[in-house]
Amino acid sequence: MWVFNTPKALYLVKYINPIKMSNKLELIRKKVEAIQHGLLRFSEGTMRQTMQVKALAGNESGVNFIIKDEGHKTSLLNREVNLIQKKDDDYLYISGEVDEEVKAKDKTISLKIIKAFWFTRKKKGNAIWLQEKFTYMRDDMEKAS
Repeated sequence: MWVFNTPKALYLVKYINPIKMSNKLELIRKKVEAIQHGLLRFSEGTMRQTMQVKALAGNESGVNFIIKDEGHKTSLLNREVNLIQKKDDDYLYISGEVDEEVKAKDKTISLKIIKAFWFTRKKKGNAIWLQEKFTYMRDDMEKAS
């Protein structure tokens, strides 16, 4: 029988039982929705395009965005795009595929998240670095479904 009475032992329990991937995705999705605004980047031919987007509540495997760029007429459906967000000391980088696109007053897209990284800026004295908070990578079983 194991007895965990010290803080070091509690750390080992957290390390041995990491957060499940679906929980990590949910935490990252909530952070994206809390930050709301970000930059959506994608390639169009040889040109890299960047546009501002606003996050909305999404489905269980992704996030929805509103694109307010009136000049953008190209469809993003089935394209791989990247989302970059920053707020205070939090940085998010998400790569995904646009699996739904709706054009009403503004264009709304649904992004199926393939991989996501959440970093926090740390500082000690003059040294500043990014420390990984969560990483999510969609596994092969999820890709097949």
